[in-house]
Amino acid sequence: MKTTNLFTKTALAALCLGTAITCFAQGKNLAKGTAEGLFKAPRTAQGTIQRFVFPQSSVRNIRAGIAAGKLERQVLPAANSLLPKAAKVQGSTFQNTRLTAEFPIEKEVLVKLLQEEKFYAPEIDAGRAIREQILNIHVLTDEGQIQLAQAIHSGIVNHTLKANLLQNLENFDIYNMALDLTDYFSLDKPFEEAAFDYTLRHPHQMNLNLRRLMYNPLVDDGVKNRLKYFLEAPELVPAEHDAFRTAIRTAHLQYVERKNAAQLSQVIQTQVAYYKDLAARLDKFIVLHNGRQPKWNTKDLHEQNLFNEFEELTRNDFVNQFHPIIPLRRQLQVIWDTAKGPTLLSMQDTIKLFEEFVKTTHRRYPAPLMQPLDPGEIPFGEEELLWDSLNFWRVHNEAAIHPELVRIINQYPVY
Repeated sequence: MKTTNLFTKTALAALCLGTAITCFAQGKNLAKGTAEGLFKAPRTAQGTIQRFVFPQSSVRNIRAGIAAGKLERQVLPAANSLLPKAAKVQGSTFQNTRLTAEFPIEKEVLVKLLQEEKFYAPEIDAGRAIREQILNIHVLTDEGQIQLAQAIHSGIVNHTLKANLLQNLENFDIYNMALDLTDYFSLDKPFEEAAFDYTLRHPHQMNLNLRRLMYNPLVDDGVKNRLKYFLEAPELVPAEHDAFRTAIRTAHLQYVERKNAAQLSQVIQTQVAYYKDLAARLDKFIVLHNGRQPKWNTKDLHEQNLFNEFEELTRNDFVNQFHPIIPLRRQLQVIWDTAKGPTLLSMQDTIKLFEEFVKTTHRRYPAPLMQPLDPGEIPFGEEELLWDSLNFWRVHNEAAIHPELVRIINQYPVY
């Protein structure tokens, strides 16, 4: 079995800083047939999605928001004054929850950017893992070379990068493999420097972050066209290096500033303040009520509104998948989940108690605590427990419990 002596991890890490190191291959080639096709990068099949595509509706909305000045940095008031007046008044609900239901341009920007980030995360993770595998090599065996090739085939999406990595691997050029991975994915290296170095080594090619900027609606077309000038030029001459660096920096700064403007906008910071305020109020209620969650079926209007707020927030989760809301939402869920829920009966016991209720009161359905009984109606001692249990099962298994309730109502005389 052939082996190739390589450098230690420390020495290889230096190559990412530009240290000139040459790796020599020693020994015989892989067994005949083993490497057939191993170092070739096939073209991606037609229809395969290689990049994140912003929906045209979002592109239009974002560009309109930029034109309207909504993605420019603002001077915000103090955090405690961001909440609308309604959020500072105990018992108010609907004016507060509109913060979670609305979908302004600032929120749309952050939602789409997180979706884009998640789209590229597997490829970036794969690139980082392959580079880490390279930097940990002391002796490269035939099996190790095959494993690296397989990782490149399965984890690297960009055709040019994949082809370069496989060619360098075939030639045992570990230096340029690590260098390309570092620059393409901007691993432990400033983005602007990585983007410039990658294109300088590979004319007309972009690293991943520069490619993402070229398709991002937060970057103006004029800025993108300036980058295209350098990327499409027959040759990137030294006299234009500084201008190319400036074009990269301009695009990157425009993206960062508009993203930050969205995150720090009053509409987002008000929602952040609201989530923190709701978490504090929810936690306070739970502590004061012996570790119990608030519930809707109560005589306490404040408790009912607190329950409604959390329920409405949960219903609107799908339009609030962005930072910095996500960690605050997780915190709220932890507060809720670690508290005790209301006492509930099993479905079978709920049906039995419902039958006892109908037999005793001749009413069709128990009343919630907020609703007083009409004159002449017969009270039921376990009405709160029955209402809570019925509400739970009708939400979670209406198909199973509904026929049983109808059967009981039809079996006894009811008013």
